[in-house]
Amino acid sequence: MIKNPEYLLENIPDITSENEEQIVPYFPQYAFYENKGKGMCDYFCTSCRCWHLNEPFRLAHDQIYICSHCGETVKAKALHYGRKKLERSHKFGLCFAQNGRLYIRFVTVYQGFSEDIYNENPVEMMPRYTFSDEYLYVYEQHAMQRFAYGWYDKSFHPMKTDGIIPSASQGLAWYWGPSEKTLYSGWGSTVLLNLDVITDTDLRYSCADELSNRYTVQGILKWLNIYVRHNNAEYLIKGGFEHIAELLIDSKLSLNKIHWKETNLLKMLGCRKEDMHFFADYDSSAIELYRSVIKEEPTIHMASEFISKLSKLGTYAVDELHKNNLTYRQILKYGKNNRRVMLWKDYLDNCQKLPEGIEEIMPAHLEEAHDRTLEKVAFYANKEETEQIAKMAKTLSPLLMSTDSLIMLAPKSGEEIIAEGRILQHCVGGYVRRHARGDTIILFIRHKDKPKIPFFTIEVNPETLEIMQCHGYKNERDSGFKKPNEIKKFEKQYAEFLEDIKNVRNNSKRTA
Repeated sequence: MIKNPEYLLENIPDITSENEEQIVPYFPQYAFYENKGKGMCDYFCTSCRCWHLNEPFRLAHDQIYICSHCGETVKAKALHYGRKKLERSHKFGLCFAQNGRLYIRFVTVYQGFSEDIYNENPVEMMPRYTFSDEYLYVYEQHAMQRFAYGWYDKSFHPMKTDGIIPSASQGLAWYWGPSEKTLYSGWGSTVLLNLDVITDTDLRYSCADELSNRYTVQGILKWLNIYVRHNNAEYLIKGGFEHIAELLIDSKLSLNKIHWKETNLLKMLGCRKEDMHFFADYDSSAIELYRSVIKEEPTIHMASEFISKLSKLGTYAVDELHKNNLTYRQILKYGKNNRRVMLWKDYLDNCQKLPEGIEEIMPAHLEEAHDRTLEKVAFYANKEETEQIAKMAKTLSPLLMSTDSLIMLAPKSGEEIIAEGRILQHCVGGYVRRHARGDTIILFIRHKDKPKIPFFTIEVNPETLEIMQCHGYKNERDSGFKKPNEIKKFEKQYAEFLEDIKNVRNNSKRTA
């Protein structure tokens, strides 16, 4: 935020006739017509702004027509239909450069027509565009300030935060107004115009104009907010680390994970020159893993190759195993593959639930040790957990999906989870306590015609609503028990089902 920002309002850039011309293509255009006798038609085209008389065809109400005079697509409306019902609106961000600052006026523009539905004067037939101020954003090289327009006093007032457009992240494109034929646009459809003027401001090196073709308005605003706080953010774009910038814009990588005080790009990222080509494509978890590896083994050569092998085991599982005082080389050597790593992680998690703790951190026979530990965990399952699981079963109903052949059930007791693991001979019985605490979610997949017979078990992360694992008999380890196609299809459908729930949850948080 800018201290004492009122001086920024002394010379707010005016909306020009050029701006008025720029917004026209974002609104629908019409052909107001009247069919005459003998197959002739008169119509007024709002795109080429003139009457066309005695055209050799007839038009129909709501017909999509390409005007033969201007070549633009227009929608035919009967001349006496009532143009006052055709009001539309759209959101725009109009950019201006002034005194080295970038001003963005966020406005709602309304398109309307004369209420005199019988007036055929060309001027009255033309759409009117009314600009209504909503917000004003002002960017200086090292700070920014938002203002909200107050209708009560017709002036702008400073806002306390430096975020994006309020409610923009809800992604609303359109909503219906009071009339069935009145359509208004939401902030999610905002169009940013004239961002190229940024080259005449102190933000000329932000690279925001380079990103404008690939990011939404919200994304550009987020990047500008990052840049005014950290001007060296431009190095990410110019140095080929645009993917890292994308992670920051999408809030998938925390700003404090970048060493902003450094002037060298590689030091900013904590990346070695020999690994920069691979690092540029890392996601946030791979970045954290990379940094942890080179800290543990500062002399390692080509750490990116080592990271690639570890990532195939699953970065989440590797991170959890590393917390058990295991080195990354031990994890890679003993884990071997993703399935074994998950089994190993489950074994250690179950050991930590037992009074005696971890019996052997890298047992010679992992599967046998895992199953023994599972039986012990089941023995220690208590009444309190069972009661908690029964309560949870009622709250998990929104996460249950069904198909034509499969249904999902939420466990009602710890005994059900243990029985599921015993029958399918996998490790879910060791998840009783974690499920009861809400640290994870265990759900059963059954055939609709055999709802009491265990088939597959699925684990869901309660925070991210992502599928952690989904296994059937013996985790499909035996050659005769492969994951069937109906389960693979079910997993894909369920991932999309969870994504929809997550979007609703996020939107609710933003509007709360």
